[in-house]
Amino acid sequence: LKHKIIDVFRAGRREVALVFNVIQSVEGLPETLATLGAYGVRATFFVNGEAVRAHPEAVSEIGRAGHEVGNLFTTHFNMTDSRFRLDREFIKAGLARNEDEYFQATGRELSLLWHAPFYFVSSEILAASQEMNYQYVSRDVDTLDWVGRDLALSTPGIYYDAATLVERIMDRKKPGSILPITIGSPDDGREDYLFQKLDLLIDALLAAGYEPVAVSTLVEHAR
Repeated sequence: LKHKIIDVFRAGRREVALVFNVIQSVEGLPETLATLGAYGVRATFFVNGEAVRAHPEAVSEIGRAGHEVGNLFTTHFNMTDSRFRLDREFIKAGLARNEDEYFQATGRELSLLWHAPFYFVSSEILAASQEMNYQYVSRDVDTLDWVGRDLALSTPGIYYDAATLVERIMDRKKPGSILPITIGSPDDGREDYLFQKLDLLIDALLAAGYEPVAVSTLVEHAR
């Protein structure tokens, strides 16, 4: 079985995809949309069902601004937890519920792009989503913007301020990279957030000769 999964594209173009994950909070979303608009950048947003239910008007603004909106499942949880049985019907039901609620909230359809919470991937969830014609979008750069203060205390060496996160991304990006940015904040908080330095990141990418694009653009140019 050949699963549809988008990881890293190498099409000879100096393009990267900016991917924004809207999970529960919409903190920073208006500023993010304004910055993307100022640069004329079309990006890909993945919205979670909890964000759709709690912030329908804010989530609607993403599509109205012309961005691509993909599926981030109906709820946010650790899919590696053995308490959950991740069979195909469960995955398909979670994707379908998020589709329905997003349409009810926005009047728009989700694109057939998705990724699981925490970018977890397995043959079972790939097979289930393929049956619904979804393409799974992986990441090749972990931006670490999801690391909060409490986790930094228990796992030293993975917390960086936002400006340093931009430098790390620039060191690790490649043509075709998918660069995830979290909208909102970790439960245990940070001193600052990567979305607050979005202009710095875009400036750095442009200066390095890279064009930020949506995931679907990477797919099209990789064909």
